[in-house]
Amino acid sequence: MRIIDFHSHLQTHWFRQPLLDEKAFLAGMDKCGVEVSCIFTMMGFYGDCPKENDLLAGYARRHPKRLVPFVTVDPKIGPPAVEELERCLADPIFRGVKFHNWLQAFAPSMARETMTALLQCAARHRAPVLFHDGTPPYATTFQIAQMARWVPEATIVLGHGGLADYVYPAGQYLREMPNLHVCYCGPRAGDLIYLVEMAGSDRVLFGSDFGFSSWKVLAERIDDVTEAKLDASTEAKVFASNAARLLHLDERPLS
Repeated sequence: MRIIDFHSHLQTHWFRQPLLDEKAFLAGMDKCGVEVSCIFTMMGFYGDCPKENDLLAGYARRHPKRLVPFVTVDPKIGPPAVEELERCLADPIFRGVKFHNWLQAFAPSMARETMTALLQCAARHRAPVLFHDGTPPYATTFQIAQMARWVPEATIVLGHGGLADYVYPAGQYLREMPNLHVCYCGPRAGDLIYLVEMAGSDRVLFGSDFGFSSWKVLAERIDDVTEAKLDASTEAKVFASNAARLLHLDERPLS
């Protein structure tokens, strides 16, 4: 079974908290049978995005068939954020964008002009944009989904499918907005069935949030998908095919 993890973090530390290093991260992927992981920053959510973006690119260059870095920028700084996004997406090693509104402390409406420009930039580069969602005050599923209306040509991904409290509205938005996708990363196993029913089988992606602790978290997330007892075709799409399409792996294989 092919698995692409669309939601993980690779950073050796989160302030003073040690996280998995590069070797341990890849060992966890191997142990759980994950072929490719999309990797996000942690410290980049707090500042110096260019430094942290370059760090992710370095991981991917050392493991080009296993790791796909996503760019992070800070919309609160205005045009320089758009410039940094353009810089990174001009490098084919980056294939997506990640925002964590909650940790970055911005509501989309606070930076609508810049946020719109960022989404338009991502759309030009055909890069999916994954947002943390499910936690107020900055990252409710309602706030993230509204951006799919602002820039309908952009591919927006709900990074957690609403977590515990916003799964139902996540499903309603997915049913209404064809450019909205969902990463199943956090909700309960039974919620996956609902999300597939609402979004269809082509817009649901597997994610784990792996990188904070041992491989067991990754294994549990995989079990959550298999326990949903989806049909074989849908399960294959959730685990890999949908992610491969958004990452354009058929057009540009990892190498």
